[in-house]
This record gives sequence, structure tokens and C-alpha cells, in this order.
Amino acid sequence: MILLDSKHMHRTIKRMSYQILEEAGDSSVCLVGINSRGFALAGILKESLDEVMPNPADIYQFREKSDETILFRNPPSESQILVIVDDVIFSGETMFNCFQKIPELFLYQKICVTVLADRGHRKFPILAGIVGLHVPTKLNEHVELLLDGNKPGQLVLIKR
Repeated sequence: MILLDSKHMHRTIKRMSYQILEEAGDSSVCLVGINSRGFALAGILKESLDEVMPNPADIYQFREKSDETILFRNPPSESQILVIVDDVIFSGETMFNCFQKIPELFLYQKICVTVLADRGHRKFPILAGIVGLHVPTKLNEHVELLLDGNKPGQLVLIKR
């Protein structure tokens, strides 16, 4: 079942970018996209933020299967907010793993978790502050962001 088609997804992501802008205020933004889908979403958010912010947002990718820490081009500062971006949050484990791979996490002014879809069923104490769509699911259901090239295409619900 399609939860968001490309038209509705574009509108949802635009709204999410304005919410990030409100959180940032005058601060610069550093985006970290989780895996390929979160990174694709972070890329669209960056494009939208760069249109209205005086300084372009930094963007990085976190690969869950990698043992490497995330190396930032610019050192974090108290004048920056860190926005962790993922397509879907479920147990919170992937998000928790991402936090552990960010050195000097405490140096950021604020940390914001942003997701396109929140399924609920948290195992780890992670709360997404900016959510495109709340999708209460059953454990046998799966929410997936389908990519069209490197861009978000559709958000679908799959029953297993």
C-alpha cells in the first residue's frame, strides 16, 4: 500500500525542512543521513535548506555496516545543530548506533532526529523530533522508502 506518493512526499519533505529551519534559527546545520535512504532524504532536505539559509548545510552519510566513525570536514561547534536523518524509525537501534559513531557529539548546540516515517515500537530511548508521517504498524508490517535513482520515490507499507 502506498503511504506517500512522490507529490505528497515532496510536500512532506518541504515541511520537514521548514521545521529544521525553525529548530536551527540562526545556527548552521550539519545533516547526517543514515544508509542510502536516509542520505537520499538528507540530500533533498539540504537542497531545500540551502535555498533559504545564508550558509549551506553540511551533509554526511552514516553507513550502519561500517565500523568507521563519521569524519566531519569542519569540526562541530556550539553554533551548529546536528540533524540525524533516516527514512524510517522503528526500534531506534540504527539511530542509537549512529550516535555512537559521532565523535564530539556534545559540542553541537542541539541534536535533532528527523525521519520520514515513525513506525513506533521503540526498543531504544530515541525520540524523533521532526517526523514526516506517523505510521502505527503491526510487527509483521514493514515501511519502506523506495528510491527513484538517488531521490525518494514512494513510501510504502508492506505486510509480511
